[in-house]
Amino acid sequence: MNSQNSGIAGLRPSQTKSIKLCGPDRIQVLRPKILKVDSLPAERLPLGKQGDYKPCIARLPSGELLVVAFDSLKKVHGRLQEDMLLWRSTDGGRAWSERQVLGLLGREPYFSVMRDRTLFITTHLLEQDIRNKDDYLSCYLHRSADEGRTWQTLKIDWRDVPGASPKAEVGTSRNLLELEDGSLVWGVCATGGLDYLWRSSDRGFTWDKSLRCEFTGIDKAKLWWGLLAETVFWQARSKDLLALIRADQKVLHPIPGTRIPDTKSDHFERLVVGRSKNRGLDWALEELGSYYGEMYPSILRLRDGRLLLTFTVRSAVEPQQPPLGVHAVLGIEEEDGFRFAFEHDRFVLDAKTPIGQASGGGFGPTVQLDDGTLVTSYSYAGPGEWGTDFHCEVVRWRLSEDAEDDAVSMV
Repeated sequence: MNSQNSGIAGLRPSQTKSIKLCGPDRIQVLRPKILKVDSLPAERLPLGKQGDYKPCIARLPSGELLVVAFDSLKKVHGRLQEDMLLWRSTDGGRAWSERQVLGLLGREPYFSVMRDRTLFITTHLLEQDIRNKDDYLSCYLHRSADEGRTWQTLKIDWRDVPGASPKAEVGTSRNLLELEDGSLVWGVCATGGLDYLWRSSDRGFTWDKSLRCEFTGIDKAKLWWGLLAETVFWQARSKDLLALIRADQKVLHPIPGTRIPDTKSDHFERLVVGRSKNRGLDWALEELGSYYGEMYPSILRLRDGRLLLTFTVRSAVEPQQPPLGVHAVLGIEEEDGFRFAFEHDRFVLDAKTPIGQASGGGFGPTVQLDDGTLVTSYSYAGPGEWGTDFHCEVVRWRLSEDAEDDAVSMV
């Protein structure tokens, strides 16, 4: 991956002052170049009720679609009870089952689907949740061999991270990555810059927890959490391990040509690419090409061979920054990684969060159906009080014929 050609900082605020958003039945295309159109048709389907937040979509090998999210509003005896939610669709996302409350612990659930149909959900459980019997944050890995109908659960806390202080906060990568040889890798970390790459050779039943990860160019004294928390892993054709890492903007060097936003809010963190050439032991950081406040990434390999990066614009660095919400850009896969075109053909998949709200939603993974239709999940903040007025939807959409015919001159 040539980080110098990645479209260095995405859309700058000065490039977006004249954006006029289209209606909800369309998807805005910012700075069209390959597509040659400034909007695409969209079909939006609401899910759940007010307070449901951060949906993650997955497509099972059977073709069935699943969406998992959590209820951010429920309280019991003055404490949180963030129930996990599930919906199913057997018709490509046009119709969805009733809102099902799962008996699984954790917030911000995120799917990983393996080639043998094994399904995983990663989560973390806040100290404030009434079902947390400890007085510290812990993480959970839920595993299903029957497409999400029954589950086995593994709890992870500070005792699973060598060197962690008692009751230290732990975190995990969003996804589990299935390597070419069929083994699984998963990131587990703790406060203080303690990052480990867990490995499994038996489909996630047991884990080798011994591999400590080292990152060059990072001052660990500035880290308030592990680098592998919320990471999304990918394996390049060259067998390099890649990690889309959400990191505190103050820990990293500035994006070329910019100044680091002077804020303590984690909504302004940014993405970088970690690369390991020795199976996860040592990592070097590279630019992705995105901007401050952009996070929650996912990568989809499209049927025509290109890549689609879906991500959330969580907060605006300036008022003229592109609309908050879930966006996507196209890219190409290379021998050693990928390149994404942030400077043109940016899809604004969700622009429902009103101007003036402090933050957008998430997560925004995208899946593709056999007929080429794309389905993206997202949540947005309504006009009410931030933190209470959340809503979940999915959007069905397609790339234009111009884009589908041009799979080479992407970036």
